[in-house]
Amino acid sequence: MSYFQFEINFDKTLAFTGHRPDKLFGYDPLEEGNMRLFLKLKTLVERLINRRGIDTFVSGMALGSDMWSAQVVLSLRKKYPHIKLICAVPCMNQSEKWKREDKDTYHNILKDADHICYISKENYTPWCMQRRNEWMIDNSKFLIAIWDGVEAGGTWNTVKYANKRQRSIIRLDPKSLSVTLQCKKR
Repeated sequence: MSYFQFEINFDKTLAFTGHRPDKLFGYDPLEEGNMRLFLKLKTLVERLINRRGIDTFVSGMALGSDMWSAQVVLSLRKKYPHIKLICAVPCMNQSEKWKREDKDTYHNILKDADHICYISKENYTPWCMQRRNEWMIDNSKFLIAIWDGVEAGGTWNTVKYANKRQRSIIRLDPKSLSVTLQCKKR
């Protein structure tokens, strides 16, 4: 799909960013810590649907927080059939080196997504992940960051870019499950 085969209502769009499984509770989504994180995230997303009217969610489709966030959105579509999932895929071979089980989950999410936006038509390049993060922020008013607030890396870069672009950032600490809100005036 090309970049703009669909319209995005900026004011009702939220992107996700967050740690990979090795910085959370491991690769098993059914591990107790990951399940608690899922439930907290689901409650948070549902609250934003009801209180803020958010109806479009963007996932960067990386392992961990990104794909788990996409699964939360898809699970909520049963109750809120009007919500949409956009998968912002950084490159054509994103899942190439993943385990079979992770690839299957990835492809199932893509199959159920409302839109897929391929940020790069090429295979992996050093810049494609950052470009994907920028695209998500440029097209979203809100960001949920599943982030400890300390660890540097892709999540930190995304939060920093969201601050620069004056987005509302909701940080969900994966360990304490505390939620903090940082609103920027536009």
